[in-house]
Amino acid sequence: MTDSPDHLPLVNLCADDDEIGRYAELLDSLSIGLLVFATDGSLQRRNTQAAALLGDTPASWEDENGQPLAAADRLEMQVLQTGQAIRQRAIGIRSGGSRPAAGPPTWCTASAFPVFAADGSLRQVLLTLADLSRHNWLASETRQLPTHDPLTGVFTERYISLLLDDEGRRARRYGTPFALALIAIDQFQGLCAAHGAAVGERILSGLGRLLAKSLREFDMVGRFGSDQFLLILPNVRVNDAIIGLERLRELIDSSHANDPQGPLTISGGVSEFTGEETAALIERVRSLLAAARDSGCNRLCVNLDFF
Repeated sequence: MTDSPDHLPLVNLCADDDEIGRYAELLDSLSIGLLVFATDGSLQRRNTQAAALLGDTPASWEDENGQPLAAADRLEMQVLQTGQAIRQRAIGIRSGGSRPAAGPPTWCTASAFPVFAADGSLRQVLLTLADLSRHNWLASETRQLPTHDPLTGVFTERYISLLLDDEGRRARRYGTPFALALIAIDQFQGLCAAHGAAVGERILSGLGRLLAKSLREFDMVGRFGSDQFLLILPNVRVNDAIIGLERLRELIDSSHANDPQGPLTISGGVSEFTGEETAALIERVRSLLAAARDSGCNRLCVNLDFF
């Protein structure tokens, strides 16, 4: 599997069937469902987790507000129409075989992305489903909870905090690693004071889109405070996570070097889960972010090592 310069994909977007099969097995090990659709929208294959989630009878799908999703509005159909990936959307699934029609849906974080043939044509669409209702407390908390920040398009602070609690529980149970990063825009308040709130909002919106585009399909990113973003990176050690995050920092630095309002850079604190409570882990990355800023900004701090 290969990485492109500005993405951290887990599967090559020109993957063949064998690679997609290995990817399906990997997602099974992470308790994530995978559905593979042909270009006519028909389902070609699903992994074990997806089969358990959907059951054997037709399932109905709902958007994050609990409204039924028409077939044309489902994520895989949107990707088929646009060829563009869709990441981290809250989807409710009602399986007719597993619960009454009036019962609650199973809430999932869903992402869909294209797979291309060698000639550049769209060959398949992959849809991942991470079940959020494995823990009843999370399902009840998120049922009426706004999931996405309207300005940046990433998860809200409350929602990303719940997802971090859930990832910590999963890591303790299965012994799987994950990294956490707190990213902030350098001198953001000064930018807003000099150029206006509208420029600040445009910067936040653009950074939110870039983060969602640049991370792996099951990484999670949420707005955390006014100018900060919290990134949950499952199944990765901190030394590996920093490689992609440093590439992201360099991309932001170089792409905004000639902006009219001046250069735009980010700083961040990055650490790895070691079994502590959520509050302690967040405080650690917050302290690392502060150290990065105190050392001149435009850098990442990992356990007091700078990149």
